[in-house]
Amino acid sequence: MGQVQSGQSGMKKFTPQEISHKFATKCGSQFSGIELWEFKDIFRRNGKVFDGVYYWTEEDFIKFLGIPETTAESGRILYAMVHYLCTFPFLRPRHPPLTFSQVAPTTLTFENVVKVVALFTGRYKGILTGDYDFLKLLFCAIAYYEEVLADDKEFKEKKASRSSQEQEPVSEELKTPEISRTGSDDEKMGIWEKRFTALASLTNSSGSVSSSSASVGSSDTDIDEEFLNIDLENVSNWYDLDLIKSYDNIDIELLRISPASLFHIFQLLLAIGPLLPQEPISTYSDHFAELAIGRYRSIAKSMTQSFDPSWVLGNPTDHNSVLETGISYSRFYTVIKSVMPFAFDGLAVLFGHFLFNQRITPSPPETHQPSLIAIPAVVGSPPVHHPFASPKDHDGLEELNEDSGSTMIMAPSKLIMAPSKLPEPTKLMNATMIAQLATFMDINSFQLYGGLKKLYVGSEAGFSMGSFEQKVFKWNAPTIVLISGYILAPEPKGARERAFSDLLPPIRYGNSTSPVTKRNGKVTYGAVVSSPWKISHKECFGDNSTALFQLEPVQDVFRSTGYNGNYVYFSKTLGLGFGNLPPKQHSHQNHGAPQYAFGDLSLTLEHALEFGVFRHVGSETFRSSQIREHVDFEDRFAITELEVWGCGADEVLREQARLWAWEEREALRRKTVNLPKDIEESRALLEMAGLVGGGGKRSGGSV
Repeated sequence: MGQVQSGQSGMKKFTPQEISHKFATKCGSQFSGIELWEFKDIFRRNGKVFDGVYYWTEEDFIKFLGIPETTAESGRILYAMVHYLCTFPFLRPRHPPLTFSQVAPTTLTFENVVKVVALFTGRYKGILTGDYDFLKLLFCAIAYYEEVLADDKEFKEKKASRSSQEQEPVSEELKTPEISRTGSDDEKMGIWEKRFTALASLTNSSGSVSSSSASVGSSDTDIDEEFLNIDLENVSNWYDLDLIKSYDNIDIELLRISPASLFHIFQLLLAIGPLLPQEPISTYSDHFAELAIGRYRSIAKSMTQSFDPSWVLGNPTDHNSVLETGISYSRFYTVIKSVMPFAFDGLAVLFGHFLFNQRITPSPPETHQPSLIAIPAVVGSPPVHHPFASPKDHDGLEELNEDSGSTMIMAPSKLIMAPSKLPEPTKLMNATMIAQLATFMDINSFQLYGGLKKLYVGSEAGFSMGSFEQKVFKWNAPTIVLISGYILAPEPKGARERAFSDLLPPIRYGNSTSPVTKRNGKVTYGAVVSSPWKISHKECFGDNSTALFQLEPVQDVFRSTGYNGNYVYFSKTLGLGFGNLPPKQHSHQNHGAPQYAFGDLSLTLEHALEFGVFRHVGSETFRSSQIREHVDFEDRFAITELEVWGCGADEVLREQARLWAWEEREALRRKTVNLPKDIEESRALLEMAGLVGGGGKRSGGSV
C-alpha cells in the first residue's frame, strides 16, 4: 500500500526541493517574456549575492517596495508572510528547514519570490485551476507571523517589559510590540530567518513535530510518502495534488492571528488604495504624513473591530473574545467574505511592482553573472536543471514558457485601472473614505477613483429635503449616501430632541457603541442606491442591488434579502428611509407629524434631516449582520453631516443638468398663459362654452 508499482508510468519520488522547483517553473510560465525579464532585472539590481546566488533580505524587500517608516510594522509583517510563502507548496516547518540556507541566508531567492508574486497577483490561477482558497493560504501566512513570535523568547520578554512608548497611536487592545533589529546575528541573517529556523528546529530528527509546535503542523511525519510519489511530469492541475489541496496537512483550526497583525496590514493597504503597479508608494507620500496616516489607522481600527464587535459593545472581559484567543480561520473567512471582500486586493497591486521595471533600458549583460537559481542540487540526488539558470539576456526567457498552451491570467481589474484625480474632499468623502469603501465596493463598477461626482453635501447646500431633491434627483446612475452623527442620550435634551423622541416607539435596545447608552458615540452609516431617486409618499423604490452599510465604529454590510421591495422612500414631509415603508401621517395627532414604525433592519432620517435611527433587530428588506448574529441594537443619533455622491462619468452629470433645465423651462411655460388681446371677446367665447359666468343658471340649448 502506498508503494509505486513498476508499471505505473510517470510516477516518481521527488524531493521537496524538486517539487518546489517545478512549481516555481510553472509559476514562471504564467508571466510574459518581458515581465519575467523585468522581474529578473529588478531582482539582480536590488538584491545581494551569496555564494554566487542572488537573494533579498528584509531590508532589501522593504526598501524596494518603499514602505514608509510610519508603517514599519506593516512592512515587517508583510515580509514575514513572504518569507513563509517562499516554501510553498510546503507550509509546515520541517527539519532540516526548507530555507535552502546552504545557498543563501534567506528564503527570498529569485525562484521563491517568483512563486510569491504569482500567488499574490493571482497568476497562480493558471496552475491551480480548481477551487483553491487563497484566503486560507493568506491566513496561514499571517498566522506564521504569530507562531514565530509565540515561540520567540525575545518577543515574550519585550512583550512583558513593554512600556507606553508606542510609535503608532493604536488603542491598547491593538498594540503590537516593536521588534529589535540590532545585533550582529540579525544583521547577518535577518530576524525572521533566525526565527523560521528556530521554529523548524522544534521538529525532531525524524521529522515529527514536537508538542510545542503542534499548532503549526499536525502530521506525525515530516513529508508524507503520498506527497512524494506523484506524477509531476504530466500534472495539468496542481490543485489535484494532495500536498496543495490539503494545505500541507495544516490543522487550520489550531491557528490564530491577532487583531494587531490585521490592523497593521489594513493600515498599509488602505494608505496605498489608489496605487498602480507602475507607481512607487512615494507617489502617495501625503497618505503617510502624521495626520493622514492617523485617519487611515482609525479606519483600520473599525475594520479590525469587525472581527469581534464585543470590543465596541464593551465586553473586553469576555474570555471568548478574540482579544484572548486570537482570530480563528472560520471567523476570518466570514468577516472578510461578508464585510470586506476586497480588503486584500492591494497586495496584488503591491506585488505587481516586481513586474514593472522603472528603468528604460536593460543593464548590459555580465560575463560572469551570479546565478538566480534558488535551490541547489540535493546531496545524493541528480542535479536539478533550472530554467532560471540563464538570466544573462532576453534570449533565455523563451524556455520559461514551457506550456505554450497555458492560459495567462489577467491581473485583477484594479491593476489596469488608472485612477483619475480624487474628487475635492469633503468632511466625509475623501481619500480615506474611498479606501474604506473600496474594501467592499467594486472600484470599477462604482468608479470610486475618478468617477465620483458630488451631488449633495448638507453642510454646503443646507439640511433640507428640497435641497436634497434639487441636487440628487434626475441622476441616472448609482448613488452613495453617507450619514455621520453622534448617539443621542436615552433621555432627550432640548426641545428638538424631545419632539423627535415623541414620534418614536419606546427604546427597547442598546446602541452599537456601548453597552450603556450614552451620548457622543460617533457613528457613520451609508447606503448604495442604484435606481434614480423619486418622490414616494406611499410606496418605495429601488431594487435588490440596494444595500446599507456601517463604517464606524464597526465596518458592516447589510445586503438585500429580496423578501420585499421596501428599499428606499423619499418624501419632503416624511423624510427618507431605507428598509421600511413611509411613515403614516395622522392629522389629529402631533399636528400632522409622521408616526414612525421601523423595519427590523432599517435606516430612517426625519424630514428636517436633523435626526436619524438605525435599527438592527433581524432580517427583513435587508439581511442582518453576519458578524453580529443575535445582537440587537438601535442607534438614535443626531446628524452632523449628510452627503450624496454620484457614481458616473461627466456625461451623466451633464444629462442631469439638461433634465433639470428642461423641467425649469416647462414649469415656466406652464406659468405663462398667452391671452388674446380682446379680453371681452375671449370672455364671451368662454361663456358660450359654459365654462365661466352664468351663475350656474344656464340651460341647455334646444335641438
